[in-house]
Amino acid sequence: MDSARTVAALALAALAACSSDSITTPSQRDAAQAVTLFTQLADSISRAGGDSAIGGAYASLAEAVRQGGRISTIGITVDGVPTRFSATALHTEITSAPCLADACAAVVRTISLRSLVAWQQDDPRRIVQLSSSSDTDPIRAYLYPVLVPFPGASASLTYFDGNGGAFFGTSGSQRVAVTKGSEPCVAAGADRPVIAIFPAPPRCTKADFVVSFSAKAEPSTFLGSRSTATGSHTFDMPSQAVLGSVFELVTLDAPKPPIDLPSSTSLPATLSISTDSVVTLTLTISNPSATPAKIVHSSTQEFDFLIVDASTGRAAYRWSADKGFFQAITSGTLAANGRLSYSITWRPATKGAFIATGELVSISHRASAKGSFTVN
Repeated sequence: MDSARTVAALALAALAACSSDSITTPSQRDAAQAVTLFTQLADSISRAGGDSAIGGAYASLAEAVRQGGRISTIGITVDGVPTRFSATALHTEITSAPCLADACAAVVRTISLRSLVAWQQDDPRRIVQLSSSSDTDPIRAYLYPVLVPFPGASASLTYFDGNGGAFFGTSGSQRVAVTKGSEPCVAAGADRPVIAIFPAPPRCTKADFVVSFSAKAEPSTFLGSRSTATGSHTFDMPSQAVLGSVFELVTLDAPKPPIDLPSSTSLPATLSISTDSVVTLTLTISNPSATPAKIVHSSTQEFDFLIVDASTGRAAYRWSADKGFFQAITSGTLAANGRLSYSITWRPATKGAFIATGELVSISHRASAKGSFTVN
């Protein structure tokens, strides 16, 4: 992480130079500087062969700040020490349906997720992220794959300590209230392909948030790869205003926070695609290890497939969208040097080019693969 620290120090100097006239409400120029900072941090970690999960988190944060273009200065007490952070807030609102045909219009539903992302001003590698679907969700996390899922929804808290450690909220309360506006967002920094972040271009409008939370965070045995986290941290943020944005889009995906850490163990996977009267997708997952892999799921769902229209970025089909699953810990064993395959068929309603993704749905391992195909 030495290279990351060097980049952070240089970028902080630039931020300080640009922020002297804007303390409580940083300008969009400050937001653009933050985008550059986190893009460089992500790149430096990648070049140094560091933790890809943390590098990906910095990249996701850069894109979240770029799209919304609004940041504020807030105070969070960390381990009893009042600390100044820069922050942005997001309300992601997804309208989804089990399928895209007209007959499915009656079951269209809207799912939303509110997120606060804050980075310490004198060391922006230290990041706090709070996400929730409502103000009543308690903060808690699955730290170990053997835990039974909590009843009801939970809010999540993630903390990067700046030294390679990732911590997750195990207890606490939170409130993220949003007042929507109508003014369009003004992106900060250079444009990036929206399809790389969202399946379809979102509608972004400015919004004002009021956020408060109090929580404890601890390390996990399987969330975040190669985390050096030890001990625990406490956080307290009294009610404060935070500038942010509302993102509205239509897709079959569920909303996710800007920083979404996968489980720590990765398995290689391939996706084979055949087209005839129907499209057949087969996801094959391998275990190259000389020891068996115990794959743990938080429900009866073990896999999923997503097909996206390559010309628009809109989701055309998700295998799990019209299916129900029981919330219960299940597991299976993938033999040493063994393989596991899942196959589905899809009958397209239109011609064109498509991008398919197959993924393992697991809290202990991650595996996914992509492929493209054309329907003539």
